[in-house]
Amino acid sequence: MLNKLFAAALTAIATSGILTLVLSVYAFFEESDEDVFSVAFDYFLIYTFYSFPVIFISGILVDWLKKRFVTFFPKHRKTVPLLYGASGSTIALVIVLLNHNGAVRFSELLFLLPFLMLCGASAILYFWISHRILKKSYNNPKK
Repeated sequence: MLNKLFAAALTAIATSGILTLVLSVYAFFEESDEDVFSVAFDYFLIYTFYSFPVIFISGILVDWLKKRFVTFFPKHRKTVPLLYGASGSTIALVIVLLNHNGAVRFSELLFLLPFLMLCGASAILYFWISHRILKKSYNNPKK
């Protein structure tokens, strides 16, 4: 469990770094009047703070679903990244609803979709980092 927590923390930092880089480059080319480096650091802290619980909880849920259902349906193994993305977006929606006590105003809906997409993308990046770079296979270990 400690390894899972450590891996989720490192993945949250890596994912936040990638997303911060993308948004900082966008802000740089947009030629905003703000200091790009201070905005980038703020983005990094915010994304790390919000992406860690999303990555950790969705990673646990998807690993459990993968162990239970994907082994029964071997043709559906390619849907695992989509499971990560959907669970990341779902957990982010739960976090937003808990922070707002279930009341989301219409003016906040413009913020909601990019936030859900960002959390889904961070969960898919978690899948990519943990399964491609660490060379984990989809198959269960042979006994």
